[in-house]
Amino acid sequence: MREIAENVWHLPLMGRDAVNAYVLGDVLVDAGMAFQGKKIPEKLGGHAIAAHTLTHAHPDHAGGSKNVVDALGVPFWAPAGDAAAVEAGQAVPKETALKKVVALGSKFAPVPVARRLNEGDEVAGFTVLDTPGHSPGHIAFWRESDRTLICGDVWFHLNFLTLKPQLRPPFSLPTVDPERNRQSMQRLADLRPEPVGFGHGPVMTGAADKLRVLP
Repeated sequence: MREIAENVWHLPLMGRDAVNAYVLGDVLVDAGMAFQGKKIPEKLGGHAIAAHTLTHAHPDHAGGSKNVVDALGVPFWAPAGDAAAVEAGQAVPKETALKKVVALGSKFAPVPVARRLNEGDEVAGFTVLDTPGHSPGHIAFWRESDRTLICGDVWFHLNFLTLKPQLRPPFSLPTVDPERNRQSMQRLADLRPEPVGFGHGPVMTGAADKLRVLP
């Protein structure tokens, strides 16, 4: 784990920061895929975790959640708008001709939700912000005192072909509403955050002048 702001740690789950989790105080945010979740307790290096939560209910974020909750014996919190998907173990698929195909690849182990997070809720000193689009209930975590933002998949900060940092929109196929995601981009960019942690890609410093709405 690497501290990126006071009491905030970046926990990479795959090389080149391709899949990330974060620790906010004693709360783990996201858990990667199932096999990555199994490794999280060891990666924590003894850091105490009191709860586990998500930015959104996709298998590369929630897939490891059941393994984490079972191993650490902690309650599981989920975005209110994605809670039903988490408890069903099925991400909400985009309305497309490939909907059934996408749905097949969007399953993960279901997890009972102990707390549903809504806009304005507090988590380890961070405020929950509703940032829908990539998923119906996607949320971000914002700490105004030092402008730290954990934004999930509102943006990617990685080119998956070159594995180099690149600010880009999330993949279109699992993004249920690209226009709403662009609105979420605008909302977060207007905060002028520094630093920013992404679900995919390295933490961005100097982010206030780099984040922007992407097509």
